[in-house]
Amino acid sequence: MADLRVKKGSNKKQHRDGSVTTIKSLPKELLVEIFAKVGTRSIFDLCMVKLCCKEFLRAAEDDYVYRHASMENFALVPLPWFTGEKESSFLKRCRESGNSEIAYREGMVQYFNSSKVESGLENLKKAALEGHDEAKYVYCMLLMCRQEEGERKQGFDVFCSLKASTCVWRCRKRFRHV
Repeated sequence: MADLRVKKGSNKKQHRDGSVTTIKSLPKELLVEIFAKVGTRSIFDLCMVKLCCKEFLRAAEDDYVYRHASMENFALVPLPWFTGEKESSFLKRCRESGNSEIAYREGMVQYFNSSKVESGLENLKKAALEGHDEAKYVYCMLLMCRQEEGERKQGFDVFCSLKASTCVWRCRKRFRHV
């Protein structure tokens, strides 16, 4: 009977033909894709992956991973005196990598909490075009409230495209408490 126990510290798999494979032998592109999925679910788990080995660290530092990283554990408006250096660095890297959640959050803050209405609308549009559901919902609602007829029609068209999905229901549920 084969020994099924895993030896401590071993990430190698012995094949019948005698060859050995490790998770480290996976192509970097595949690791990047895997770690991007991890980052969409848990920033903590992504950080733990980075601590495993140099190959994982290099793959997890790819812009693609930061573009898809979850912002769930961060405040909508991170206050500078509550945000440490590591958090600020992480958020900055996400912004530089084109994370749509960052564009959405910045657009919300700019549009509703400052006098940067047009840049806020641009950030919401950018996030919406990248597929961010809440940004699509807010963007179309704001367009439908604008004075120009063309913008209102554009907002209505975006809204009609959202009605086919569950996006409208999820967004209304999320914004009910705001």
